Amino acid sequence: MHTTDLLFSALGILLLAVLVWDVHETVFVPHGPAGPLARRFYRFCWTLWHRLVGHRTPQARRRLGRLGPMLIPMTIILWGGLLLVGYMLLLLPYAGAFAVGVGGKVAFPPWFNAFYISAYSVSTLGIGDVVPNGEVARAIMVAAAASGFVLITIAITYLLSVYSALERMTALAFEIHRFIGRSDGQTPVDVVTLAVSTDSTSELSSWLSSTTTALSQVVQADDEFPLLHFFHMPYERALPLALADLLEIVTLCRTLLSPEVYPSLTGGLVTAGTERVVRSYFLGLGQKFHHSPADYGERGIAERSAAFAKAWDRLEAAGLPLRPRDEAYALYTGQRSKWDQASMQLREQFGYPVFENERYVMVNEST
Repeated sequence: MHTTDLLFSALGILLLAVLVWDVHETVFVPHGPAGPLARRFYRFCWTLWHRLVGHRTPQARRRLGRLGPMLIPMTIILWGGLLLVGYMLLLLPYAGAFAVGVGGKVAFPPWFNAFYISAYSVSTLGIGDVVPNGEVARAIMVAAAASGFVLITIAITYLLSVYSALERMTALAFEIHRFIGRSDGQTPVDVVTLAVSTDSTSELSSWLSSTTTALSQVVQADDEFPLLHFFHMPYERALPLALADLLEIVTLCRTLLSPEVYPSLTGGLVTAGTERVVRSYFLGLGQKFHHSPADYGERGIAERSAAFAKAWDRLEAAGLPLRPRDEAYALYTGQRSKWDQASMQLREQFGYPVFENERYVMVNEST
């Protein structure tokens, strides 16, 4: 075998090894980012698509959301192409001796013969009119067919698993959205007011607990299937919007209500645990998109102050026991500063409304 043939064989083996590594890291490792090829491919596609379609309008956000479904077949095509090229390089040193029919010499160039047999084998279509000669070439063809069958099986299983996880994610967002009543013009402060004024704090704690459990499963699926980062659903099924509302409920409970009267809501295990789980989701997803810490400056501070004033007035008007206003404001702004910057940045990146006044307009546009 000539030096050039050895080089082709080594390059083919290297390409197949990288492909196996990439598929293993993306599909079989249940945590962390995708494999080295898929991770860079997703990042490139997201950056390019984000620049092409924008994210400042509802129409742009809907176009942005189409990338997730497109990435699944694109990933399969990427892996299938690498598998085809890898076996093509392995077959290239033997392609000149391939035969057509019964012992006939092939009139095509060797590279095309190698491509032809590799494509037939990887796609599991069987043998066409070109037949490889020699034990090594036929063994490579058998390996290519087996690899193609395995890759097709993995791709179908991965596709079903991604959409199953996506269904759980959208169902959770829809549940939070409907529980709060955003479609009816309700807000997190209305939920807290109703729960406290009707002595339903135990029901609120129970709902927060069950929601946090479901969210933990979603976070695990988000780590297991990196493609989920790129699925961005309509507003009432948008998890970043739903979780921002959920964190607002928890923040209001922990900072505005009187700790003497409502100890379970202000310092209980459920509200504290919910806050940690949701906050870690925002921070973790921001790191996956390589976000640096955001700073929305005066507008972010104004948003925080306006949200506090609105919540305080609503709870005070309902006659609920509250902390002293200055103490509550310091606690509220300090608590929100731990998560609202990351939440705003993700919502802006995905094309969702960032500030509350924008949100009402955009939610109404979707109804």
